[in-house]
Amino acid sequence: MTQRETLERLFRKYGEKVTVHDCEVSAILRPLQYKSGASLNLPTEYYDNLHYLYTGPTGEKLCTGDEIYSGARNYVVKRADTALVAGEELYVWAVLKVLAADADREVYLEADGERVAVADSYTVKCVQQSRTVSAWGEQDAVSTAPGRISYELTVQNVRSQSGTDLCALSGFSLIAAGSAGRVVYSGCRWKNITAEGGAGNTPRQSMELVAAARTQEKEGESGGQ
Repeated sequence: MTQRETLERLFRKYGEKVTVHDCEVSAILRPLQYKSGASLNLPTEYYDNLHYLYTGPTGEKLCTGDEIYSGARNYVVKRADTALVAGEELYVWAVLKVLAADADREVYLEADGERVAVADSYTVKCVQQSRTVSAWGEQDAVSTAPGRISYELTVQNVRSQSGTDLCALSGFSLIAAGSAGRVVYSGCRWKNITAEGGAGNTPRQSMELVAAARTQEKEGESGGQ
């Protein structure tokens, strides 16, 4: 019996039934704490009571944004990979976050219709260059006039895909996709990029962006994205 077969027997014996990609599998889910996640080199913000570590069979690979359903909770995948030993796939691991009904399922950057990076979280500040309107000779304003609106975003733990150079991006979009649709911040340009890394550490990058427009798309209006 191979190591993988031994692990899959353990999953069936001690794991719980969860649904992944419309398939039922047995997997082990446990709260993610520092000791359980340190070997995976995860950001410290994952160590709270809303994140869980998934360990399951290799037959169902997981990707960021996938959803997992169990009898107790529903989850979204924040990060996933396959553990290898001597070239053999042993198991799939993933960091899961408890999934609220109105939560974002995934956050990513898109350029020229292609997904170029994924991110863990974002904050956005809407800025409007409004002004007050005063009547001639009056001290107090009588109304306000709207001005140009722009959007300032901070995106945390950005991970490029297919070797994309984040510093070379311009005119891209940030997309926050949820169950009912997605919000698109388009015409983005970055103001600064901060990178953290080190020998043996997974590089982490954060970005500050300016977006020209914001649109909200309902389910079925997003071109299949």
